[in-house]
Amino acid sequence: MSETTPASSSSTSDLAAIESYKGLVDDYVKNGLNLSTGAKIGIGVGAGVVGLVIIGMIIFIVVRLRRSRSEKSSKAGAQGKGGSETSLTEEQKAAEARRMRALDNM
Repeated sequence: MSETTPASSSSTSDLAAIESYKGLVDDYVKNGLNLSTGAKIGIGVGAGVVGLVIIGMIIFIVVRLRRSRSEKSSKAGAQGKGGSETSLTEEQKAAEARRMRALDNM
């Protein structure tokens, strides 16, 4: 009388699952883990779009910062004619000019 206990049936199914998994792994190793051509094209197009979006964002930020700086400097120049900037020492004016040149070179 041969009775199958639950423990032996589960170990048999586990062994079958392991063998099936080993077969899949062997197939992948033998055939290589290559992507399909469509997947490669999709990845390339997606990466290109993401790259262009990032470049566009950088350009947008740089242009916006430069406009903001030029508006601030033109307002400061207009205030200087009114006399508020005349209270600065020559050393402070030179330091401000160096700072503005450094900002423009960024």
